Amino acid sequence: MIGQEIFDTPAAGPFLALPAIAYRAVVGLRNALYDSGRLRAHRLPCRVISIGNLTLGGTGKSPLTSWVASLLRESGYRVGVVSRGYGRTGTRSVLLVSDGKTILAEPRHAGDEPYLIARDNPAVPVAVGADRVEAARLLLRAADPEVILLDDGFQHRRVARDIDLLLVDGRDPWGNGRMLPRGPLREPIDSMARADACILTRSDGQCPASALAALERYNPGAALFHCRLVPRAFVGPDGESIGPASLKGFAAYAFSGIARPERFEDDLRSLGIRLAGSRRFSDHHRYRGGDLEQVAREARLRGADVLVTTEKDLVRIVETPESSPPLYALAIQVSFSGGPGLQPWLLGRMASLRPAGGR
Repeated sequence: MIGQEIFDTPAAGPFLALPAIAYRAVVGLRNALYDSGRLRAHRLPCRVISIGNLTLGGTGKSPLTSWVASLLRESGYRVGVVSRGYGRTGTRSVLLVSDGKTILAEPRHAGDEPYLIARDNPAVPVAVGADRVEAARLLLRAADPEVILLDDGFQHRRVARDIDLLLVDGRDPWGNGRMLPRGPLREPIDSMARADACILTRSDGQCPASALAALERYNPGAALFHCRLVPRAFVGPDGESIGPASLKGFAAYAFSGIARPERFEDDLRSLGIRLAGSRRFSDHHRYRGGDLEQVAREARLRGADVLVTTEKDLVRIVETPESSPPLYALAIQVSFSGGPGLQPWLLGRMASLRPAGGR
């Protein structure tokens, strides 16, 4: 995946201009075909909620998917999750990660995000696959859910959905405002017209002027919610956790293989942790022993007390060097505050929908 830093490199602009024009044309044509009905979405025999965004990662899709899955299950719905499974190894075929009773796949085969969703929601079945229609059908055969959540599904229009939840970064909604590969946008901003609700993450209750203007122009009827991504705990490789304030004052060496590593590093600073250094790998990087040896060596040279990474990175790490400083992963969760929040709106929308498939 393209790193965020390349968008801000002037020298790369001329070389990326033509690919960006071509990409925008392809996306525009595809959306036009779906909007006109010439391409038809597959209607599943259950309700479908899509959770996605317009930009490259970092808006909190997976934590929100996990939160919605928990909410719906606690509200009496049989719910399952379908995801693309980025970063999987070994196969492109559909795979049942969890049947709602047992986790059936390792992180490297499931993908880090689907694995975490399955781990944190042990009663929720999860399936992955590049063909999400087939992944959904596998999930239906295995667990018969009433509701399927499409993780990172806003652009995946082959599956018809009943509710579209669009996440927008409240601190940096559109990046430089350009389409891939010149910027972080997967689609034009006007695609937000498809959303039923817009959820501003990392917003601290404020709506940036650019996001507000886009909403008023393209989707004034959409519900608007503010969501925070807050530290929940630090988790060790053995699964034991400590409070989010436990490493305050420590010198940490941070490393990650995610789309927006600067946000992870900012979260550590907000917890009072001093960064002795950092290492940024490519998104969904598959760690090898040599990677961790280099990280541990650099951490010792910089006087770090601990190594800190993300939960998504931790599940991709097989083992750490014996001489490594203690390793922790920062676990985050979504939090809604200030107003009624997403929960009553979503449950109200679900109650207003007639059961799918004659149920």
